Amino acid sequence: MGRKEQRIKKKLEKNPVKELNKIQNRYYSQLFWKFAQTEDPRHPSYITYTNRMMLGILYYKGIAGIDSMQEMTEQFNDEMISKNLSVFIGEKAGEYVPHHVTENEYLERLDPEELEEIKQDLVYHLIRRRCFEDARYKKKWLLIIDGTQLYCGQRKLNEHCLERCCNKGTDTEITLYHRDVLEAKIFFGEKLVASIGSEFIENNGEDRKRQEKMSAEEIKQDCERKAFIRLAGRIKKRFPRLPILLLADSLYASKPVMDLCRKYKWEFLIRYKKGSIPSIAEEYERIPEKGRTEKAEFVNDIDYEGKTVHVLRYREEKDGE
Repeated sequence: MGRKEQRIKKKLEKNPVKELNKIQNRYYSQLFWKFAQTEDPRHPSYITYTNRMMLGILYYKGIAGIDSMQEMTEQFNDEMISKNLSVFIGEKAGEYVPHHVTENEYLERLDPEELEEIKQDLVYHLIRRRCFEDARYKKKWLLIIDGTQLYCGQRKLNEHCLERCCNKGTDTEITLYHRDVLEAKIFFGEKLVASIGSEFIENNGEDRKRQEKMSAEEIKQDCERKAFIRLAGRIKKRFPRLPILLLADSLYASKPVMDLCRKYKWEFLIRYKKGSIPSIAEEYERIPEKGRTEKAEFVNDIDYEGKTVHVLRYREEKDGE
């Protein structure tokens, strides 16, 4: 660790909130102003805290690493903390910050597109500042796509929940409901990724009818791929000229995904799992002369549905093996 890094570390240890505020002001000083510009979903007669305050408190909840909304209320229920947070956000110092119940009711009404626009504007400014150019690979930004499960249980939260039957046909058969979201994150460095888009993974009546004979894994693939089509379209619209290299797991090894990437002029690197696209694996194995490096072998220009793909097999060795 160099002298510069040691100095930064000491500052963070001495007053981490102060230093984090400096970083936020340097890279995205308009954050709280953007919060204030969102459309308030509440009736004016019921408003005690502004949009700026409501969203600002949630921002500091994340900064503090607080997991639950209730814990947020408990941790911030201190007069000095409340006053400091109000000053940080740019509001008049108050004795209390919004209660977690108030925050939850507010979020239920707030249009998610309001937050999506702020998130994408932040990423746009980070790219424009050219602070993270070293994170690009061959002048392209790495975009990581993956699904995250937010809830799984026997209680159906709403009509958008996906369903999964466990132990079907037995005495212990149960139906589990889950809520998943597809996240697209842009890689800014080894310790920094930023969300550039989110899309809830859900289906409708037509999807359910079509999925009746699918396995749980096939339904998961179908739903995630459809969510990806929607999410990719929004990212392309917001960042039409952004050079992208898409990184995805084997769920996305499919013709629709590859065709969409080609249409958007995105390059893609998709993990291949046995059984994903059998024709590609079969042709790869039939070709005796493969390109080789110390830890990998590859074959270029394998035909798949009239388009070419390149296949690379990488061998990873763990310490002690």
